[in-house]
Amino acid sequence: MASLYFQYCHMQPLWLFDEDDLASPEKYSEEIILALMALTLPYSSHTRFQGRTEELSRHYSKLARDRILLQVTEGNVKLSTIQGLCMLAFANFIVRDVHFASLHISMAMTFLRCAGMDAEARPGDLSGPAEARRRVFWSLLYLDQIYGQQSTPLNVLTNFDNPKYVGSKLDLPREFSILPPSWPQESFVSGQTQGGGIWAYLVQLSTLWRQVRTYMSQCADSNTKTPWSADSGYSIICAHLMDLETKLPAAHRYDLARFPDQSTEDLENNRAYWSPWLSIQFTYHAIHSLLNHPFLYSSRPQQSAQLAVPNTFWKTSSELALLHSTWIVRLIDMVTEKPYPISDPFVGHCVAIAATILIYFCRAADTNLKQAAQSKLTVCKIYLSELAVRWPVCKTMHDRLQALMRSAFDSNERDSSRRTVSINTSLMWEVLDYTNVDTRRKHASGGTLFHESLCPTTDAADEEDDTVETQIFHSSTREVDTSDGGQALPPFSDHVVRRTTYPRTSRGRNEQQAEWLLPDPAMASNPAVALPPGGNQNMAGPPQGQGPPPPGAPQYAPWLGAFTGNASIMDITHDPFMQFQDSGSPYFGMWEVGNL
Repeated sequence: MASLYFQYCHMQPLWLFDEDDLASPEKYSEEIILALMALTLPYSSHTRFQGRTEELSRHYSKLARDRILLQVTEGNVKLSTIQGLCMLAFANFIVRDVHFASLHISMAMTFLRCAGMDAEARPGDLSGPAEARRRVFWSLLYLDQIYGQQSTPLNVLTNFDNPKYVGSKLDLPREFSILPPSWPQESFVSGQTQGGGIWAYLVQLSTLWRQVRTYMSQCADSNTKTPWSADSGYSIICAHLMDLETKLPAAHRYDLARFPDQSTEDLENNRAYWSPWLSIQFTYHAIHSLLNHPFLYSSRPQQSAQLAVPNTFWKTSSELALLHSTWIVRLIDMVTEKPYPISDPFVGHCVAIAATILIYFCRAADTNLKQAAQSKLTVCKIYLSELAVRWPVCKTMHDRLQALMRSAFDSNERDSSRRTVSINTSLMWEVLDYTNVDTRRKHASGGTLFHESLCPTTDAADEEDDTVETQIFHSSTREVDTSDGGQALPPFSDHVVRRTTYPRTSRGRNEQQAEWLLPDPAMASNPAVALPPGGNQNMAGPPQGQGPPPPGAPQYAPWLGAFTGNASIMDITHDPFMQFQDSGSPYFGMWEVGNL
């Protein structure tokens, strides 16, 4: 199991041990052995475990948890206890036990703080024990940012009679003099290329993802600021993204790292570098994709015509959503061509986000754009189904995406000119916010933490699904081919788009998918169909996010809807920044500004 850990889990994303730490199995503590079994079983090819990996992973998780709780009751918490909780939390998420994952993260965080491990005790000490404490701190921080429960402060001071939950500010808070643990010493050598710190940059990006999650939750409230405001969470996250872009060392950038040029042998021998590097690529584009998601602008009814979404913001955000979702598909193509097995299930969530954006562009007026979006959506779905074979949590994502696609498109509808996509809001939120698990849906979280007495009962009103109809328009001055990643887009368009509102029709849900949604055997064997050529990774543009609305809440942020009623219009045109693209380069596929 130690060999499987270092092949598939070491710095992918957890960094808890070095090889010397697990060199002698007889020295392993019991909780470490059990947690290792729970975490690495999905990667084992032993015939003894075939078809039983999820069941056995849950079994060993329970044994490890029992052992850890015994140490807690005996007052015997050690470093191995916290390391075991880290592995358990990650293993829990893989098998969809989201509540247990949050519990174990919270327990480990509490132990860290109580033991004083959240502060650097001996700066400059590079001994084994000091490095081990640093590794577990930063690994746990990553898990908390990506999978931890969101906490919302309760304001009782200003209004005792009517206390309310309040959102956390996203700007940089006041700094304290207490220093956190230093970054663990990290190095990477591959041939003549040297670099360092790639895992630390992955942890840094995870803290930005946590801010995106916080912003998503705030957008569900009616009092959130408009995203184009200078002091909005949207603008603040944009600034952090730009800072991250400028500080990432050149050695780690897409166009210098040259993943496609690496041999399969070199990639496998250096998974501790390339797996976190790939996670950074996927996570970065997922942040841009999520924060510019069309659903965030069309999911709520308009309350004031004066507060509609500005057309400039509409166009820029929709182009960015398409751009970065296309890059996620490009990354899928890149790892599939090698092939390089992904070890982080969070990548599956990034793929699902891109797929939900491509659903909108499958209704674009431009034929080339529509066909390219359909091909890319199929690639996302096929790749997510491949991840689902190993990770049950990705199977849940895949099933939710399939249900969302069935609700968005009526397979009986053959009108190719239709520009309306129907989005089931509850399904969309389940895809976008994977940690928001309804206690009533026991299958989603394993159903193993809470007694049924804590699961609220539901009525028919709670089970009703809201559907948002969004009309998609795309017009350009010439033919647009986005199958190459946007190379054919003109630098700008001064063409006045004539908007035509199509009548809304009642659309039923059908269990059969439209023909183009079914996996094509040729596509399954060659996921590169309709994908852009090799490209350079792009970082440019603002983000946007939103969390699940409270059931039955009547109040909405007025800027989140562009038109009255439950229908909205998504005008997808061109962004003037496209004039900076390098359309003559055969290798770099997108913009030449804001590279990561």
